Amino acid sequence: MKTKNTQHPTFLSSTIPNPKERRSIIVYFIFTFCIAGAAISLISFYYDHLMLIEEDHYKEFFKQFGSIARVVYFAVLSIFPVFLLMKWKGLREVKWRNLELKRPVQYVGRLLRKFHVPLALLGTAIVIVHGTLAVIRDFHWDFTNVTGILSSIVLCFLVYMGFKRFKRKDGAWHLKLAFIFTILFMIHASF
Repeated sequence: MKTKNTQHPTFLSSTIPNPKERRSIIVYFIFTFCIAGAAISLISFYYDHLMLIEEDHYKEFFKQFGSIARVVYFAVLSIFPVFLLMKWKGLREVKWRNLELKRPVQYVGRLLRKFHVPLALLGTAIVIVHGTLAVIRDFHWDFTNVTGILSSIVLCFLVYMGFKRFKRKDGAWHLKLAFIFTILFMIHASF
């Protein structure tokens, strides 16, 4: 009597059908976890030193991580307008001298698709570092911190729905959450 080898599908195997892409995502995820883990370990190790830094210098220090994350997320979010432009039927007629605009837009679209997930996960690791540094010293329930916490919560759901997006099982929530996250993190960064 033969027994079937029945394996239960993992979260990644059930959401990302392409095995090569799945392996890449696992590598990016491990890289993200290592960056966030190493940073939090360093923060823990140097906690006493960090608490001795003058408050204004400390705020500038952790705000730098937020600024880096903002730049990374703008690169991640740029996939939406480029893909929207690629769907536009009039793109074929747009030319600059002898150069059709469609080819460079398609090339940029391929690049953005390739780096969308790794950059999004890298940005998430940077946000974890930024948030950790922000809450360990003189945390107050003010507008800036509340919008930062709200944008971090939305980011968690955004990452989860990003995985569901591979099989188009997110009900367009990845895009909706991306807009909500962008608005929240821009409000957070502005005040």
